[in-house]
Amino acid sequence: MRMTPDGSNSKGEPQRPSRLSAVEDKLSRALETIEAQRRQLSTVFNAVNDAIVVVDERGIIETVNDAACKMFGRPSFELVHHSVNKLMPESVAINHDQYLRASRPHSRSAFGLPRTLAAVHANGRQFPVSITLSEIPRSVDEPRRFVATIRDMTHERAREDRIRFLAFHDEATKLPNRHGIFSYLESYFAAPNPPPMMFVHISLNNTSQLTACFGIEEFEQLVVAFSQRLKRVFGTAVLIGRGFGNTFHVVMPLEESDSLQAKLVSVVAEPIEIQDIAVVVDVCAGTVAMPDQAGSPREAMHRAAATLMEVKTTIPQPGLPRMHAYMPSIIDQMSRRTRLVHNINRAIEGQEFSVYLQPKVDITDGSWVGAEALARWTQPDGSMISPGEFIPLAEQAGLVTALNRHMLSQTLRSLADSDWSRTAPLAVNISAQDLSTANFAEMIAELLEETGVAPCALELELTERDMARGSDTIRSSLDQLRAMGVAIAMDDFGTGYSSLAALVDLPVDILKIDRQFLRRIEDRESDRRLLKTLVTLVQDLGRKIVVEGIETEGQAEFLRSLGVRFAQGFLYAKPAPAIAVLNDPRRPRQ
Repeated sequence: MRMTPDGSNSKGEPQRPSRLSAVEDKLSRALETIEAQRRQLSTVFNAVNDAIVVVDERGIIETVNDAACKMFGRPSFELVHHSVNKLMPESVAINHDQYLRASRPHSRSAFGLPRTLAAVHANGRQFPVSITLSEIPRSVDEPRRFVATIRDMTHERAREDRIRFLAFHDEATKLPNRHGIFSYLESYFAAPNPPPMMFVHISLNNTSQLTACFGIEEFEQLVVAFSQRLKRVFGTAVLIGRGFGNTFHVVMPLEESDSLQAKLVSVVAEPIEIQDIAVVVDVCAGTVAMPDQAGSPREAMHRAAATLMEVKTTIPQPGLPRMHAYMPSIIDQMSRRTRLVHNINRAIEGQEFSVYLQPKVDITDGSWVGAEALARWTQPDGSMISPGEFIPLAEQAGLVTALNRHMLSQTLRSLADSDWSRTAPLAVNISAQDLSTANFAEMIAELLEETGVAPCALELELTERDMARGSDTIRSSLDQLRAMGVAIAMDDFGTGYSSLAALVDLPVDILKIDRQFLRRIEDRESDRRLLKTLVTLVQDLGRKIVVEGIETEGQAEFLRSLGVRFAQGFLYAKPAPAIAVLNDPRRPRQ
């Protein structure tokens, strides 16, 4: 289009300069971009989960995001142009002005690092928040402005409190756990003059059977019920806590120690109902006096646990909790037993166990009619360990089967190399653990064949306690052994584990009457009547009788009057090394 000299077009209309139009277009596009960015920033500002509060250097709020309104329960018009102190409880607001003064130029310590303090909701509820303060960049002439990023720490604090609680408490019973108990004891021993206290380690007994019977969840219900009883009975105790599994700890004034037995009796007096079954609770306890018998938490807990283990070796009495006070000798005894348990395997491999034989005699003429094999442990230094000590330890450690097999092998090999009469059998002790092994009878058959010893030359002795366990596997093994020709003897008969009805059907050839029935028969008529009744019962059952522990001629004479023929005891012969007995002139020869 052609322009006229006055700047109009050929139609006479004024023409805008093209350069100015281009500038306006750029400006318009810039404003649109700025507005779009503003909307975007506003969206981001309000989408942030943390509260954002912008304040000036006087602490007056200039703007807030939606999260801040929600966090503090106030609309924006109740916040903007108001002091930021409105968001704080008075105890915090009092110090806030001083905090702002600390953030003057060249004082940068207030920025960048989160601070945890209390905030207040519109309804007055206080809650913990984490605040991070930043300064907005500015020109020299602009006033200072700050951005506070605020995070509600309520859930985090609850989570931390929960973690802290579980670190020092048992979740089921809500009692202090082992760490909580240890922490209390640390504070106790750190005191300048701690008062005399007693640390009690309590254990629920038979927990394995209870767990197997009811299940883990139901067992925990039992534990919770038991803990509630402890709290009720030991209400004056300084501390009641739960240790591992079935153990509990009580810290109580030493002056109340005389009442401990009565308190424990009260705890177990009533059964605890689980799944409509009344469970009778049995407990043991070991005690340590603090600070006289223990100078640290570890020492107190260790010594109480060792005392408890010693208590568990004692014979239980129905309805009466077993308890024991710590003595220094307990630790020595436990250390000795632990060393012995660890040395049993080594001793078997190193041939430290040897066979001793105690002859059985016909008390009518004193002739030898057999012998019982007994294990003896001679250590490398020449000292001997009593069977009364190592056999229970071997049973507890699950090593009695290995020990019995070693003794069987040695006994049969010694018999095979001698001219001892095969009609005078050697008896070897076995356990329920041996018979519970499915191939035990096959192992005996192989050993007899290997040594060339006839089955009739072997008797296997099983205690009445083990016989009373009577599982199908044990019964099957006994039947197989008797079918082979091996005789079965019940040891310690009369100690009270078998019912008379069960005795009739037991696969037993010989009943060995325990030595305890002989001790007072020369002095007490009641004991003589009891022994006579026992002997008559065995004779009526058609079983062979062997009486153990004869030490006097008076005992022997009374047994002869009852018609008893076979016995063993110090009156006739003491246990001696197998080679000596097998070659003794009195031996029954082939």
